[in-house]
Amino acid sequence: ADAWEEASEILSSYGEPHGYLPLREAIAERMTARGVPGVDPEYVFITNGSQQGLDLSARALFDPGDVVIVEGPTYFGAIQAFDAYQVRYLIAPVDDQGIDPDQLEPLLHSTPRPKALYTVPSFQNPTGVTLSQERRQRIAAMAREANVAIIEDDPYSEIYFGAEPAQPFRALDEDIIYLGTFSKTLAPALRMGWMVVPPKIFDPIANSKEAVDLLSDKFVQRAVYRTMSDGWLDHHLLEARAFYRRQRDQMLAALEREMPPGVRWTTPEGGFFTWVTLPGSLTSEELLARSLAHHVGFYPGSCFFPEPVPHPGFRMSYPTLPHETIDEGVRRIGLAARELLDR
Repeated sequence: ADAWEEASEILSSYGEPHGYLPLREAIAERMTARGVPGVDPEYVFITNGSQQGLDLSARALFDPGDVVIVEGPTYFGAIQAFDAYQVRYLIAPVDDQGIDPDQLEPLLHSTPRPKALYTVPSFQNPTGVTLSQERRQRIAAMAREANVAIIEDDPYSEIYFGAEPAQPFRALDEDIIYLGTFSKTLAPALRMGWMVVPPKIFDPIANSKEAVDLLSDKFVQRAVYRTMSDGWLDHHLLEARAFYRRQRDQMLAALEREMPPGVRWTTPEGGFFTWVTLPGSLTSEELLARSLAHHVGFYPGSCFFPEPVPHPGFRMSYPTLPHETIDEGVRRIGLAARELLDR
């Protein structure tokens, strides 16, 4: 309602191709408070969600046949965005601490040279794991030495349950492309995100944004700015973190209660996901087929790789479901897992 009061000023023109300046300034201040130095509002672009930031990054960087390093497993929306530019992929394995730098290093120096490394370093989608500060420093130095760009997708870092996660990659190198969003902190349907881009790709990003949609929604930008300027967003996040922690605890307790011996899962310290891994040679695709017979589903591991091959891991998300639904869903998946193991 407050934003609508400016209707007579903002309906009559396009304008603001990079986004509403007070919102860009507020984002820069918020990132500075998180330990990212020197964020210039001039190089903050407002996007229609961070998903658009993935597309704009690909438009600016990739040509057909280019090589992109992604985490294994990785966010499938990034694969969808990058596939449109006919790239090829290398997979950097992820363990309980995020990307393994020792396995990443030879990929950075492969031939042809990769154009970019795409990473979700905090409370990763789909595994929920977080890259340590030590690994971030090492990977940032390795990528700079290899002349490989880093695209940092950071939608979950403000949804933490204990200590704040490590500083964003962008704090280590101003040439890193940073993607943020209000979809997880406010509401997904707002479709409001941002990019912080290096000056050297400012013009390609600006031209691509104009070609795609001219500008992001003026009303939503002003409404989001108001949530930041009056302290409402920070108050909301305190409640949101407590709520999502309860959701996580409910799912972890259900997994502990219902899963047969040998099944493992991550314990996320923030974000929306846990990654469950089956024992032996069992695959999540086999489990999904059996789970569907019990009228419950999940995203199997093959969804999170560029080449969809059977995988023992699968993603489970907990943020929006009622507790009784979490309990019943995990019970049914646990029943299916027991049937699979018995077979």
